Amino acid sequence: MKLLLMMALSLIWLSGCATTSYKEKTITQGAVIGAATGAAIGQQNGNALEGAAIGAALGALAGAVVVDAKEKRNSANARQTEYYRQQQAAKRYKHQDSSKGGYASKDKDDDDDY
Repeated sequence: MKLLLMMALSLIWLSGCATTSYKEKTITQGAVIGAATGAAIGQQNGNALEGAAIGAALGALAGAVVVDAKEKRNSANARQTEYYRQQQAAKRYKHQDSSKGGYASKDKDDDDDY
């Protein structure tokens, strides 16, 4: 019964995370899931509170690891996308340059006589 009540309160608590950032939400979800799991395991040994505390700490840590991995992946994807865009821009510039006779630095209205 206590476990069911704890899980119900955890779900209510998670629903309050609607306006928080992805990082906060993920760490909180990890802590709540860890606390519920730790309480369930600890209840079998008669230490539900201690199990919930340990589970919450480990769950929060796991949530932080997940967030860190996602941020690194997103950062790498952003760098790769920017590199690709720069390469495409360079190719377009080179193509435009070659269609003008290969002289990108020479302007049409450049009337210098040498």
